[in-house]
Amino acid sequence: MPRISKAYSPRSKTGCLTCRRIKCDETKPNCLKCSSTGRKCDGYENRISLVPSSHYRLPISRASPGITGSEREIRSFQFFYERTVPSLAGYCGSEFWSRLVLQVSQHEKPVWHAIVALGAKHETFERMPVLSFKHSVHDTFALKEYLMAIRALLGPMDRSSFDSSVQSANDTSGTLTVDVCLISCILFICFEILSSHYVAALNHIRSGIKILEGVYYDPDTGTYRHPFLNPSTASSLEIENLRKIFIRLHIQAWTLTRADVDDRSMDVIQSMGAFPTQVPQSFSSLTEARDVYEYFNYVMRGEYNKMISTATASQASDLYDFGQRCMSLFGEWSGALDRFERDRGPSLTTKERIGLKILQIHRCEQAMLLEQHASGMTDSNRWDRYNSIFQEITSLAASVVELSGESGSAPSTPLGQVKFKPNFSLDMGIIAPLYNTATLCRDPLIRRRAVDILRSASRQEGAINSYMWAIAAEKVIALEESVAAEVGLGYDGVAAAALDVSAGQRRQSITRCSEVPDNARFSYAYPKFDIASMEVSLTVEREMGGQMNIPLPAMTAMLDAEGR
Repeated sequence: MPRISKAYSPRSKTGCLTCRRIKCDETKPNCLKCSSTGRKCDGYENRISLVPSSHYRLPISRASPGITGSEREIRSFQFFYERTVPSLAGYCGSEFWSRLVLQVSQHEKPVWHAIVALGAKHETFERMPVLSFKHSVHDTFALKEYLMAIRALLGPMDRSSFDSSVQSANDTSGTLTVDVCLISCILFICFEILSSHYVAALNHIRSGIKILEGVYYDPDTGTYRHPFLNPSTASSLEIENLRKIFIRLHIQAWTLTRADVDDRSMDVIQSMGAFPTQVPQSFSSLTEARDVYEYFNYVMRGEYNKMISTATASQASDLYDFGQRCMSLFGEWSGALDRFERDRGPSLTTKERIGLKILQIHRCEQAMLLEQHASGMTDSNRWDRYNSIFQEITSLAASVVELSGESGSAPSTPLGQVKFKPNFSLDMGIIAPLYNTATLCRDPLIRRRAVDILRSASRQEGAINSYMWAIAAEKVIALEESVAAEVGLGYDGVAAAALDVSAGQRRQSITRCSEVPDNARFSYAYPKFDIASMEVSLTVEREMGGQMNIPLPAMTAMLDAEGR
C-alpha cells in the first residue's frame, strides 16, 4: 500500500490537467481518457501552484477559480489540502478526498467555495484546546464562503469569475450534475458537523441519500443519471466511492436518531447489489479490508432487519442459516486480515498501524456480537463472559488515541486526564466500540477505562462526538450502580432515580460484575436526537423490561440554540 504522502504525486508530468494523477494518453487536443469517461479535458496548459508549503504543493490550472480569489481563500484552500484532506481520508486513505474533490473544485464553483469554507472551519477546529459537544466558533469568513457555495449549488451558475475556456458539464441546461450535488452535500455535512449544527448535518445526510435513491447507470451513454439532475461526469469508481461515504454517514445518522426514516431499507445505497459471498484470501491494502468489513456489516444489518420483520416460526431455520453464513464470512475476513498483518505488518507506517488497530477493535466487537447471537443467550449476565474482549478493545483504543494525538501532558499522566488535540475524520473509528464497552461491560475498572479514553480522545468521527458519548456512558454507569443499591426498585423507582442521578455519581462501590443485579442492568442505552422536538435524551431499556427516555438538558439546550 503506497504511503499517503505519495498519493498526491502525479504519474504523468506532461499529461493533461484533468488526468494529472493517472496515466494520460496525451492525445491532443483532448485526451481519450477524459473523453471516454465523459469528463471535459482541461487541456495541456502550464500549471502553477498555490501558496508554498513545507509539505505539499497542489498543481492546479490557471483557469482555477482559486487564482482570482483573495489571499484568505488561497490560505483556506491550502489548509484544506494539507490538513483537512489527510484528516478526512482517515488511516486507510481515500481517492475521493485525495483526488476527486480537489479535481472537481477546479471547475465547479459550489465545490470550490465549500472547500474554502471547510478549510477555514477546520483550521478553527484544530486550534481548540479540547473537544466538547458544542465546539462552534463564530467565523464570518467561513460562513460567507459556505453561503456562497449553497447559492452556487441551488441558484443559476454564475461563471463570471471563471476563465471563459473552462466549461462545466452543467452549463448546457443550467442544472447541476449528479456528482457535483453529491460532493457538495458531503462537504456541507462536514461543515455543519464542525459548526456543531447536528440537525442540519443530519438533514444533509438524508438529502444526499434521497439523491442516491434516484441515481441509476445508463449503459447507452456510460454515465450515471438522475431524473432531475444532469448526468454525472464521474467514473463508476468515483460514484462507488461516493456511495461508500454515504453508507458510513447513513449508519451515523441512524445511530444518532434511531428514527424510522434513518432505518429504511439498506438497499437504498448498497453499491454491490447483493449480499457478499466471498472474501479474498489476503487483503491488498487496509482500504480493501475496511471496505469489505463496512459493506458486509451494512448489508448484514439490512438483511437481518428484513428477515426479522417478516419472520415466522417456520422461518426460524432461515435466520439460523443466515447467522451461520455471517459467521463464516466474518471468519474469512478475520483470516484475511491476519494474513495481511503477517505479510505487511513490519512495513506499515504509523498511520497504517493505527488503521490496523481500529480494524482489530471492530473485529473484537463483531466476534463478540456474532457469538452472543449464535448462543441464543438472553440472560442479563451474558455480557460478563466477554470481559477479556472488552479489555482488549480498551487496550487497542488507548493505543490508537496515544498514537494519533499530540499531547503536552507528561508521559505518566493518566489517560483520562490527557488533553489531545481535536481530531476530525469520516473514517471508521473507535467511539462506538468504546461506548458499547462502557455500557455493556459491568466490570467497574474496564467500563471506566473506556469512559476515560472517550474523555481524553477529543475525536469527532463524522457526526459521532466522543465528548457526548462519554457523558452518556457516565450517565448509564451512574444509573446502573445507583439502582444496584436498591435491589427491589420497581420501574417507577428506576425512572425517578434516573432523574436524580448525576453523571459520575455512585451510591454504592461496585467491585465486580456480579454486584450489578438483573433489575439494575440495561439491555441497551443510547443518546437520541429528536429533531422534531429539538431534544436530546438517553433512551434506555431494562433487562427486566420497560423503556425510559432520560433527558440530557445540557445537550438539549445546545441543540435548541442551534435551532434558533
